[in-house]
Amino acid sequence: MELTLFSYRRGNSVMHRINAGIKILFLIAFSFFVFWNPSSNQDDSLVNKTVLINLSVCFFISWICFFLAGANWKCLVLLRFVFVIGLLVTVLKMTDSVKDGLAYGLLYTARFFTTAFLAQTVFETTSIIQIQDSLHLPKIITLSINFIPQIFYEWNKIKLASKARRPGTKNPVKIAGAFLFEIQALFLTMLSKAENVRRAVENREAKFIA
Repeated sequence: MELTLFSYRRGNSVMHRINAGIKILFLIAFSFFVFWNPSSNQDDSLVNKTVLINLSVCFFISWICFFLAGANWKCLVLLRFVFVIGLLVTVLKMTDSVKDGLAYGLLYTARFFTTAFLAQTVFETTSIIQIQDSLHLPKIITLSINFIPQIFYEWNKIKLASKARRPGTKNPVKIAGAFLFEIQALFLTMLSKAENVRRAVENREAKFIA
């Protein structure tokens, strides 16, 4: 079975049995705490003792939740996009100052990975129906959350198809053109899926009314 980022995985682990609303609210609070720096106004240093302690505690919590969810090690491969984004952020920041840019990029990547790691654990142990029933969310929000794993799934398919058409190309112009084509294909694909879901919801509501 192909793994998809943030997609639900059936199971009976401790994380599976925790209330969906509690997990989602915890994820929101956790994400805020990961990027929170209480000493930012008092300490000019980007990476200080408080930041490192804060990040270490959050990272430890993510790993505890991961093991409580059954330790699905294959899902770690799905988080490789974090390091790609972190590398881009680091390179951009280093244009102003190499030392500060490198420190910022590494800290950003560590924070991003810690948050994405817990998000992967939460969403793979929590179905969309559980989230809606627990938080009583409107359908539009529930459908939006449901599209998160779909976006990554379709993006992977488009990337594979694009590589098959342009194997081993190193021309920057062709690479940029391929990227624009991939973005356009993803947008059109998700737009088509959204329209199909909208029609399905309308048809289901019409049957209930009738």
